[in-house]
Amino acid sequence: MGALGYDRLGGVAGIALRRVRSELRLAFVVFVGGFLATFYALRYWIWPALARRLLESKAIVVAVTPFDVVLLQAKIGLITGLLMAAVFLLYRTRRTERGGDLSMPGTRRTRLLVTGLVVVLFGGGVAYAYLVFLPLLFDFLVDNAIRSGFQPTYSIVEWTQFVLLLTIVLGFTAELPLLMGGLVYADIVPYDLFRDRWRYAVFGIVVISSMVNGSPDPFSMSLVAIPMTTLYFVGLGCARLVDRGSGGSRTGIGVDRPGEIDLSSLDASGIRSAPPETFDSLAEHEALELADTALDSGDHERAAAILDRFDAANDNGDDEAEERTSESEADDGNGLTTAVEGTTARMASVFTEEEKTEDDIGGYYYDLRFVLGSLRSKSFRLAGVFMSVVALTFTFLYGGGIGAIKRDFLTKLPEGVNPEALNIVLLHPVEALAFEMKVSLIAGAVAVMPLVLYYAWPAVETRLDAHADRNVFLVWGGALAVGLFGGSFVGYRYVAPEVMSYLVADARAADMIIAYRTGAFFWLVFALTVGVGLLAEIPVTMLLFHHGDVVSYRTMRRRWREVSIGVLVVAAVLPGGLLLMLFVGTAVMVAYWFGLAVLWVDSLGERLRRVAT
Repeated sequence: MGALGYDRLGGVAGIALRRVRSELRLAFVVFVGGFLATFYALRYWIWPALARRLLESKAIVVAVTPFDVVLLQAKIGLITGLLMAAVFLLYRTRRTERGGDLSMPGTRRTRLLVTGLVVVLFGGGVAYAYLVFLPLLFDFLVDNAIRSGFQPTYSIVEWTQFVLLLTIVLGFTAELPLLMGGLVYADIVPYDLFRDRWRYAVFGIVVISSMVNGSPDPFSMSLVAIPMTTLYFVGLGCARLVDRGSGGSRTGIGVDRPGEIDLSSLDASGIRSAPPETFDSLAEHEALELADTALDSGDHERAAAILDRFDAANDNGDDEAEERTSESEADDGNGLTTAVEGTTARMASVFTEEEKTEDDIGGYYYDLRFVLGSLRSKSFRLAGVFMSVVALTFTFLYGGGIGAIKRDFLTKLPEGVNPEALNIVLLHPVEALAFEMKVSLIAGAVAVMPLVLYYAWPAVETRLDAHADRNVFLVWGGALAVGLFGGSFVGYRYVAPEVMSYLVADARAADMIIAYRTGAFFWLVFALTVGVGLLAEIPVTMLLFHHGDVVSYRTMRRRWREVSIGVLVVAAVLPGGLLLMLFVGTAVMVAYWFGLAVLWVDSLGERLRRVAT
């Protein structure tokens, strides 16, 4: 390239650089304007308006740290300014140097219509959240907290993030009809999929509604679920219009594109009539997954059809496979079979129902799958027990039980500790509900665990060559219930009040105002009551498992290092930092070593008889 060429290239680069620099200057001005407008709007208008609309003087909003308000305003203003600057840059740079347009396809009228729909739908979702959903939700949350004896004292950071999250989620949810129509128009998702899977969509909407709104009552859930379901069916109509406008060509896969056929949607006859090219590009693991899914659903004919077609497609390359195998045998002389035969053998070893060795089956993965598969016939019973315990526990706590526990617990404090000095506040709108749900899930898991082991043990004996009396799990379940109730009673009556009175007295001696968070307070009470029962269950479980031939004393003593590591890993997940991890881990390991001491004494006679013989 000559000097003239370099000069021209440098001139073009300079023009492009100056253009980008000028655009960035304007974008920076937009960013600063958006940042300052959001920063001061939050202080002087948005927060007071939200508090009047949502809380109605029933709850107060506080700053937990000195920089909560300023940092939150700065963070929201920063995000708003960056979004505005990004939109400005996209608009200004939508045209390339050659005159091309990087904006949306279609006519100007279509682009304006789509942009208007995006703005109107998002604004409608935000208006619904602000005017209807959030006032009703906070009215319920605040009244429920007051009835339970808590003071709704929301942290401005957590309250604002909760309000913004729900508002933005409902705003984007309103875009669902436009999104569905766009996916069908872009040929990403066919209309038939939206139409045929509407039941799954409604179920997903109900699940999302239960998680997003923060309240488990049906009324609050329906405030999100009903509009979302309506929007889904509106979007289904929009997708249908788009599909008809394209002549129906987007509703399925044409025969002229055999490589894109979705095998997961075909039955056994469809698999057998599919073009061979479909299986030429199919990998072995993909064929295994398809056949595995068919077997799980009980469609053995479809699974066999997938394997047959895959084998037939690979058999077409026998000559090349034999040449490669011959070369391989000449190199290493190991006498391997052809690649096709090896693939077929591995696939058959996975899906055959005949008795296979551990090497044929595939190791621990298939052992675990076999054990879990044995629980399918009992899944309804297990799910029923789990959901019943969760529902009963949550209903008790949610229906005023958590407030009754708080009031009764305060009466158990020793003399000299004023219960009025112990204030319990809510810093997050759904803090109490989250605690109730977590405790209910823990109760359900503890209740169903003995049944899971009882029903799975025959499969464990078959696959892992273990032998034990599975009735020990039923005895363990009863002991677990007795130990939990007994330990919880002792902890609730003696341990928790003493510990709490010490903490309260220590804080009052320092002339402090006590305002414990609801979650922290009740998790401490939970650990000092139910936790005592769980610790008492450790030696009881070890004793039962030893005499039931589930896990021997020798194995427990030999594997204490692995147990210690596992306990520390589980304790590290707890939201309390290093100190709580060491405290919980030490308590569990002390109970474990106490169980080993009990087993040592229990097995002393057996060891003496063994020495004597």
